[in-house]
Amino acid sequence: MAFSHQLKRLNPYEGLCLTASDLLDEQLYHRRNLQRHSLFMHGHGIVQGLQVELEQQRKKYQAVIKSGYGLTGDGQGVQLLQDVKVPLEVPKSDGEYMLWLFHVEAPEADSARPVFDTQEKKEARVAESAAPRLFPIEAEHADGVALCRINVRLGRMVQVQLPVPRAGRQSRAAESYLKPRVTEFIRLQKKVMDALFRTAVLKEMSIGAFGFYSSLVSAEFVLIEEGTTDRVLYRTAGTLIAYSHDFYNPLPKTTDRIKQFTDFVRRVHAEVPTPEQSDETWLKWFQQFERLLQPLQRISDELEKTVEAKR
Repeated sequence: MAFSHQLKRLNPYEGLCLTASDLLDEQLYHRRNLQRHSLFMHGHGIVQGLQVELEQQRKKYQAVIKSGYGLTGDGQGVQLLQDVKVPLEVPKSDGEYMLWLFHVEAPEADSARPVFDTQEKKEARVAESAAPRLFPIEAEHADGVALCRINVRLGRMVQVQLPVPRAGRQSRAAESYLKPRVTEFIRLQKKVMDALFRTAVLKEMSIGAFGFYSSLVSAEFVLIEEGTTDRVLYRTAGTLIAYSHDFYNPLPKTTDRIKQFTDFVRRVHAEVPTPEQSDETWLKWFQQFERLLQPLQRISDELEKTVEAKR
């Protein structure tokens, strides 16, 4: 992370004749200094709000963007004062796209004032606002804030529920894509174990069962606090899979569905990244973790209907 420009500020002295260029340079110094602070201290991405919901009405699409604040890759703050609905044209080429929010500056028409010693008028104020735009996923825009991914295929647009950069002292995902998935995994696993505890299958509880249930409870406590970081969520999911692997593998034969799920867990456990690997690697692995939720829901529903109290 670096800036190509050098900071320069006005050096006033008695007798200096100030020009418009001098005042612009003075403003530019303070703005760039603030941008450096924001970027190096907080990073770039969404700070607050700016959630996106993709809506379809007949064959037309629109993105509903919530009000909020973000920081661009240049460190420029971008604020959306109120919720907006943005019509989206379906791109001609299939592929993945990113919806961006850009910082926009424009002269304020109501601020027009006479230019000294002329008949001309010019705007004396610049208004700052924000504008959304859709671009291919590979296009990077340092002057924008990434809001959400959208997949385009055969004339249809589908929102991709993957995290986007979030600004802060650490990358936070408290209200984003990751945390609800980990929470749902914990909820379903506890339901499955509670059902199995009512049968003779777990009459003699193993160390693996004790460890797995304890890990689920511990993870719940970790996720109570808002602002859980992406890294903590990734590592929590990885730890839960390790305990899940130790629980399901020695489990006595129950149903074919549980046996199939055990095979899924074994494969996902074999590919858990190491702590030193990047967040990008963990995100790719997390997509496999997420796919466990659907078969796990089926197991939970099946046990709820068939399991009877242990006599």
